This record gives sequence, C-alpha cells and structure tokens, in this order.
Amino acid sequence: MKNIGCIVEEYTNLLTKEGRLDYATGIYLKSFLRYCESHGGVMNDMLIAEWSHRRDSEKYYTHRARCIIIRRLVRHIATETGVRFSLPSYPPDPGYIHKPIRPKVCGLPFRPSIISKMLETYQSHIEASGRLNSRTMERLRRFNEFCASKYPNAKKLTACIIDDFCKRGEKESAKSRNNRIGAVREFVRFANGRGFTALRLPLTTPRANRCTYTPHPFTQEELAAFFAEADSFTPSATCNDIRASLVRLELPVFFRLLYSSGMRTTEARLLERCNVDLIAGVINICQTKGYNEHRVALHESMRQALEIYDKKMDAIMPGRKTFFPNEYDRPYSDAWVSSNFKKLWKRVSNDYARAYDLRSNYAVTNINKWCGDGSNSDWDRKLVCLSRSMGHRYLQNTIYYYKLVPLLSEELESVTGSAYDELLPGLNKYFEND
Repeated sequence: MKNIGCIVEEYTNLLTKEGRLDYATGIYLKSFLRYCESHGGVMNDMLIAEWSHRRDSEKYYTHRARCIIIRRLVRHIATETGVRFSLPSYPPDPGYIHKPIRPKVCGLPFRPSIISKMLETYQSHIEASGRLNSRTMERLRRFNEFCASKYPNAKKLTACIIDDFCKRGEKESAKSRNNRIGAVREFVRFANGRGFTALRLPLTTPRANRCTYTPHPFTQEELAAFFAEADSFTPSATCNDIRASLVRLELPVFFRLLYSSGMRTTEARLLERCNVDLIAGVINICQTKGYNEHRVALHESMRQALEIYDKKMDAIMPGRKTFFPNEYDRPYSDAWVSSNFKKLWKRVSNDYARAYDLRSNYAVTNINKWCGDGSNSDWDRKLVCLSRSMGHRYLQNTIYYYKLVPLLSEELESVTGSAYDELLPGLNKYFEND
C-alpha cells in the first residue's frame, strides 16, 4: 500500500476536483494524517480506532462528523487499493427523542355515520382476502367523514349522497377524481353484493390526456450494457456500509429477475424469502396486483444466480425474511426501483425507458419466438401459459402485447381480417389493467 501521506493527498485532490472538500473535511484529514505520522507513518485498525475515539469535552455531532469523514477515507482506500480497515463507529445521539409511532389508518375507529358499520364489514372483508390497502382506507374514511358531517341525520346511503361526494372539484383533474372515487366504487359494489344497498356505481371521468406510452424496445446490446453497469455499480460515498453491500448484491440480481421472469416490479420488491423455492426453481407470487396469486418458473441460469445471491445475503443478513431487503429487512419502495434503474440506464442510452419495460420485453420476446419457430397451431396454449406466468387476471390483458410484435400482428390481421381490431384493441387500456 502507498504511504499514508500520498493516499490522503490523492483523496484530498479527488474531493477538491469533485467539489466535495469542505473546511471540516480538510481539517480532520490533516489531523488524522499528523496522528498517523506521529505513530510511525503507518495506518492500521488500532490507530483509526484511537483517533476516532470520542474526547472528553467533544460534542456528539463533532465526534460523529470526524467518524464519518474517516469512514469515507477508509472506504476510498478499500476501493482504490483493496486494503480493508475496520470502520470507526459512533453511538446513537443520547439526546435524540423518538417520534411517537403514528397509529395505522386501518386500525383507527370509524366516525359514526350511515356507512360506518358497512365500512367496518368491508374492511374486514378486504383484510381477510389480503387486499387491505392504507390508501384505499384513507379515501373511504374521507367518504365516511363527508357522510357524517354533511348528512348526519340521513337514514341510509343514497345515490344523491354518493353523487354529491363524487362531484369533481373545480381544480381537480380527471385522474385525481377517478382515483378518489375508485375506492367508493369498490365499496358500493361490495355493499350491493351483500344486499346492504342497491345503488348504481358512480361513473368515472373520461381522461383527455390518456397515456399512450409504448414500452421501450430493448436491443441485445442495450441489455448487455445495462447488466454490465448493474454488475459494476458503485454506491455513493454517503451510503453506509450495510446499505452499500446490499445494493451491490441486489441490483444485478433484481433487474435480471425482472428481465427473465416478466414479474411486476412490485411483485419482486415485496417478494418474501419463504416464497422462493430455489431447489425447484419456482417463485410463489403472493403480494401482487389485486388478489391474483400465481407462480413463476425460473430459467435454470436465473435459479443458479438466485441461489448464489441467497448464500451471499445470508452472510450479510442471516435469517432475513425479505428476499430483496433494505438494511431493516423490509421491502424497498417504488422510488428505489425507478431511481436505481435510471442511474444505470442513463449510462447506456439517452432514450426514455422504465424498469417496468423489462416486463413488456419478456412478453414480446416470448411472442417473437412463437413467430420464429413455425408452430402456429400452439398459439392458444402458449398464450394461456404466458398469461398465467405474468399474473394476468384476464387473457385479454396478455393479448394487448400482440400489437407490440409487428410480425405476429400482421399475420393475425391477414387471417382475421375485420375482426382484428376486436381481437387486439388499443394499447391504452392495457397499461391500466396489466
């Protein structure tokens, strides 16, 4: 390893070049360098621990800042030279006051109203079926508050009350209104089915700017470059040790799983370890869109990759429950998926693409193979298998992908003629139902 003076100088120059060298960082790096030079000009775990030890009159945040700066230096040395030292640690702030835990929306009682009893029954129903969602319940609570405040003396729920609540606000967009009344529609459908009411469902507002997005058609070169970037991804310097280790392991495997299985990003995020059978190579998808559990059979290469990943994760986080966990053994958010996909994709291409497009690529690639193997008679069977594997509730949702395959689309049109548009409607609805 180079002399500690040369290493600190190179690191300081790097920070200066990147505009990340502030006054405190420069002072603490010089202090650490002098300390090492006064102890033989070497750097080891003992010297790091001694210099990072909290002094008697030192404030907590000053000590924390010193430790963070040296931790970054140690990670830099490990990246550049491969020499690893123990990272100095600092205790949690003793003056920190934990915020009180907010009660979950689903656990709060309903304000008495004409629908409060029905809402309690409905909440129990969707909870038992595994479809309980806090956002849905927040919207229904808003409906309940509306009924309790504006119609406190009403004897029963009527169409007029529903229409009054579902009126579009002056500045409310069609999408926002449809999201707001979507939960009400499902509740009314449930109430009608149980005989509590006999009301028509509130109508949704047609959207003028309906999404016409077409998934990005990945090339083999783009995919190879994308996965190469995922394999060599380096987390930012501010990323702590456990998070950095997790991200380096998870990103290459996570996106390869999306690519090879056609899973929804949410399904992969929420995947639990107990639902992944690495011996049989089968994944049970329990947390999915709606209540439509299904199974995904893995390609042997993907099964082996997941097996290696699982063993490495065991060394970092033994006994974890989530298959792709954060540092707290909880699933990542949607933002984590999209953010990391964008970081990798922008190094490959300037074209717009989403992580969800890997799912579309899976469907299109499979359908393209049907066109190339000459076995036209098996399309119906293959379509059903693909639909079940992708977790589509209706076969029509899978059929939408046919329009993304020009060869098959043209062949179907030549065979079906005027019935083609009935078989393959526009793509707009697909992205709402997939």
